[in-house]
Amino acid sequence: MAVLQVLKGDAPGTLHALRAGRTVIGRHPTCHVVLNNGAVSRHHAQVLESHGNYFLEDLRSRNGTFLNGEALSGRAELKEGDEVRICDLTLAFSLNAAGATPLKDAVEEQLHNVRETLLAQAEDAGLKDLDESQIYILPEQQFSEPAFETPSSVLRKLDSRPGSSSGLRTGVRPELKLKALLELTTAVARELDVDAVLPKLLQTLFNLFPQAEQGFVLLREDDSDVLRVKATKTRSTAADDVIAVSMTVIRHVMKSGEAVLSANVLDDSRFKGSTALAKMRVQSMICVPLLNELDEPFGIIQILTRSTTQVFTEEDLDLLVSLAAQAAMAIDNARLHQELLAKRELERDLDFATQVQMGFLPKSRPQVPGYAFSDYYEAALRVGGDYFDYIHLPDGRLAMAIGDVAGKGMPAALLMARLYSSTRFQLLTSPTPAKAVAGLNQEIVSSGLGHRFVTFLVMILDTATHVVTLVNAGHLTPIIRRRNGTVEVVPRDSSGLPLGIVPELEYEETQFQLEPGDTVLTLTDGVTEAMTDRKEIYGKDRLLKLIAKTPGPVDTLLAAIVDDVETFTDGSDSRDDTCLVAAQRLPT
Repeated sequence: MAVLQVLKGDAPGTLHALRAGRTVIGRHPTCHVVLNNGAVSRHHAQVLESHGNYFLEDLRSRNGTFLNGEALSGRAELKEGDEVRICDLTLAFSLNAAGATPLKDAVEEQLHNVRETLLAQAEDAGLKDLDESQIYILPEQQFSEPAFETPSSVLRKLDSRPGSSSGLRTGVRPELKLKALLELTTAVARELDVDAVLPKLLQTLFNLFPQAEQGFVLLREDDSDVLRVKATKTRSTAADDVIAVSMTVIRHVMKSGEAVLSANVLDDSRFKGSTALAKMRVQSMICVPLLNELDEPFGIIQILTRSTTQVFTEEDLDLLVSLAAQAAMAIDNARLHQELLAKRELERDLDFATQVQMGFLPKSRPQVPGYAFSDYYEAALRVGGDYFDYIHLPDGRLAMAIGDVAGKGMPAALLMARLYSSTRFQLLTSPTPAKAVAGLNQEIVSSGLGHRFVTFLVMILDTATHVVTLVNAGHLTPIIRRRNGTVEVVPRDSSGLPLGIVPELEYEETQFQLEPGDTVLTLTDGVTEAMTDRKEIYGKDRLLKLIAKTPGPVDTLLAAIVDDVETFTDGSDSRDDTCLVAAQRLPT
């Protein structure tokens, strides 16, 4: 597997495996390769894999990505031994991790091993599963807690917590307990699906407890108090056989974490008057809790018998408690595995969504004689709702569009994708910029995407006359830095409502002139509303002062803004997407 090895920086020699598909490199903790360096952008660069070939691409980072000493522009294929420099860190690319253990995905490897080596275990003749229609829930009876506390000949309880003194009982012969644990471990240890673990668990219990005639497992549903029947087993072959479930015992076991043995149910004072139990001829039962790593019950195992000669004993109780601890680990591992698979699936979806969204953003800046352009984009999450674009119009003018979808994350990103295509269509087909924005508003209103709005702004630059025509739909107004350092904020007089609020709106146009050396800048509120951990806001005043004292190329101005915001927030993760777009008329 291909890797990036750290040559210079923190922990030299560290190997970072490159994933199939896409590997994101940056400072944000959600990146696949996390570089803990304040100069590194949150999502700095990415490596794309296609048919065994690897390509490096900068993600519009503020300090750039360098390949073999040269600034990366666009996408470049990585070759064996190539050096990648990101700020103060240098990494070497290699198609194989020499001397390292192959970094195969652990989950996929386990799945592969299970598929290749495990065969379905044939169930003993006479055993069958039951569905929920054959589970009879007995009415819960109100018994006082002393009923469980008072010793009697028909009730024994055993604290099943690993640290309890009763958990160290030696009533079961050590060799028998070891054999039972090994049998259970062999049956369920490598299963990675809860639905596969539970039937094998009951099958093993029926092998170990020959007197058991019925058994079932109940698990807590998510974080609620609802218990669901997850697996059942019976020795009976009768089609109408049902399992009796006593919620009185189950509730006590779930509440106390104690295992309960009733050696003679019909003589147990707690079940006096239960005609249902009598009718089902239940003679003896054991109910033990399944405990998580915090020793909190998340389910129960119960086995019961109708035999009057082979009832469950305290030795059986002790053995089942030990087996339940092993079973709980197997169930917990299977659950964690399923959660990991779901998380990895979500990660793949987010990776794809990020690639799609980055594909909507301009790959390069316009090349217009007499002008320079710069931009910066960073989503607060993996995907975001900020948008910008450069659009060359048929009459030779250049449109610069920027938008901010309310919210962030996937819903905002989906609307941003709609905004990208609709903006291009409206600007290329409408007679005026104002008509284009009005048509765009109508599309968003009628899109059926819910009560979401978009602040939007478009500037049409005529490079022949150097006049900028502006249409603003509720967005932050542009800022103009004149060559002499004077900073002007375009008035909001002509600004209309954001897109998506009111249908059939009319929007106004306003114009301003760019002189040689002038720069016009537009941005989203991820800049002005950047916040420290102490809830301090960056603010517009600080931004205007910085712009006034930052002469020079437009790239320098944007880099200064991004660096100042980073300094102000002291590396705190952004709470909002950030986007800046600027155009500068070059000095003559």
